[in-house]
Amino acid sequence: MTIHPETKSIALGKFEQSDGHMQRKIGLWQLIAIAVTVQIGASWLLAPLATAGLAGPAAILTWVIGGVLFTVMAAPWLETSTALPRTGISVRGPQFTHGSLLGWMNGWGYMIACITLPPIEALAALTYVGGQFPKLGLLHSVEGVTMLTWPNGILAAAALIVVFFMLNIYGVKILAKTSAWVSLWKILIPIVVAVLLFFSFNSENFTQYGGFAPMGASSIFHAMTTGGVIFAFNAIRVIADFGGESVNPRKHLPIAIVIGGLIIPLVIYLALQIGFLGVIDWGDMGVAPGNWEGLNAGAWAASPLVNALAVAGFAWFGVILLIDAAAAPAVTGLTFMGIAGRTTYANSVNGALPRIFQRLNKYGVPWFSLVMCTVVSMFFLFPAPSWYQMVGLVSTALVISYLMGGPILMVLRRTAPEITRPIRLPAAWLFCAAAHVASMLVVYYAGWWTLVNLLTIFFFGLPIAAFYLGPRMGWFTKTIGGVIGTASLVAWIALASASGWVLTAGTTKRPGGLQDWTYIILFTVVVAVTWTVLHIASNKDGRRQIAAAAWLPASLILTLIAAYLTDTTNGKEKLLNDGWTAAIVILGGILSFIWASRSGISTAEIRDVVESEAELREAEAHLTK
Repeated sequence: MTIHPETKSIALGKFEQSDGHMQRKIGLWQLIAIAVTVQIGASWLLAPLATAGLAGPAAILTWVIGGVLFTVMAAPWLETSTALPRTGISVRGPQFTHGSLLGWMNGWGYMIACITLPPIEALAALTYVGGQFPKLGLLHSVEGVTMLTWPNGILAAAALIVVFFMLNIYGVKILAKTSAWVSLWKILIPIVVAVLLFFSFNSENFTQYGGFAPMGASSIFHAMTTGGVIFAFNAIRVIADFGGESVNPRKHLPIAIVIGGLIIPLVIYLALQIGFLGVIDWGDMGVAPGNWEGLNAGAWAASPLVNALAVAGFAWFGVILLIDAAAAPAVTGLTFMGIAGRTTYANSVNGALPRIFQRLNKYGVPWFSLVMCTVVSMFFLFPAPSWYQMVGLVSTALVISYLMGGPILMVLRRTAPEITRPIRLPAAWLFCAAAHVASMLVVYYAGWWTLVNLLTIFFFGLPIAAFYLGPRMGWFTKTIGGVIGTASLVAWIALASASGWVLTAGTTKRPGGLQDWTYIILFTVVVAVTWTVLHIASNKDGRRQIAAAAWLPASLILTLIAAYLTDTTNGKEKLLNDGWTAAIVILGGILSFIWASRSGISTAEIRDVVESEAELREAEAHLTK
């Protein structure tokens, strides 16, 4: 047993000894500051236009509903993150309750999301700068979507990512202090912008031009993911991931989640959205009045709030906003680079990556993880270096990990009832089921193009599990793992190449691609066969853990099918209306939650933690005598 040197009330299990070297230097204000830094980055600069282009004035409801859904989705983490305050707990949680394969798949998905976040913040900063200074040659348009150019734009983004790495390598204290100072600035500027926009408010924009919801009720929900709303509320998990470096995690984490993760972003984004809608000038945008879908291709697309301020008569403040537009995403990217490193570190603690990823420098920073995250993040600048294109992909990747929250809590209640729970969620079954279903809906609303690309990357983790995780856990030999992994990898690459959707620069299908239904069937077959072969080839312990994770691919494939049924890409007609499809996803989500909660197992890792905590309580009782 190890007791953390600075927080005596937290015992670490034998498999997580490296946590004892993490430095607990982040206080409550710094946790809130990190949350604000994460959430007020790229989204506040571009999401008001992106969301309006998807839902019209009803984008206001998108923010409100998004806030409500995230409140529900965050509920299970209030209990779990305080009961198990570990660095990267959002990655390590499934390992405690469902075993190594689910831990790896969740960790792989979350790691990919975190690695793509620094590039997307760099894209946002350079989009604003390039929009105001076109001679820099940073931007061009592809299929009506603003993207970075090669070489100017992409090399500038790569340079920013390297800066994020260099600042992170010098330690968590610098990361926290940077966030704390900048957070005040990042709160102040959006509030001032929102107030100034209200001085030129045109209420007709909310009732004319197609009415309040010109694209229908379903657009309100679809805009949550592809409009950047989900991206704006992603700090809840981030706060939980810093539990291993918090001074007093069991007290500070829930406060930071509620204030920094929910209240502050909702108030700021709602004010900005209303102000932006009220100041829209169709003529200045170069868009026909009422053509909400054309906003992303209009003259304001690169720097919407700077243009909105100019129309409102406050062009002078646009200079300050432009400075913030470069600084705010950059600081957020800096924070996300730190999170990506800690996520990779957590995957290594889980045994899903080699131990070298746990190496810390003298500042207590997982330096090797940061190096690898920096290198991999560069690849996400291709082939579609656009904030508008990437935001749905990243947002959905983040939400997939929220699917785990409810089942993790319910399984821990059953397998580890003895652990200390500073917060005990009332009506846990209800809140956990609601959180799981809400996550399923958000994933479904991401849409067909986003899910095809994201799930291709996500299930690419299966060959990696065969190559490394299975042999590492002793489920089967390296030879067997190599055969399974190679066959799965070849099939996966062939299917992705033939799909016509994967890695397209726009949302147009490549000529000669597979029929969508054919692709869905082959996609399901490849995942199911790989999963089944892994199960058959494994020993008893491996089969137990692989079976415990089987609910995840079934749930995600359901959302892919549902997204196809309502897809209208390239002029297709919906095969089923949104209401019925949402009902199918809700029903599937309930069944998925029951399956996931009942399939959880008592793992060696959670038993280790329970034993360590029991020893700690005994030691503390002895000292007080």
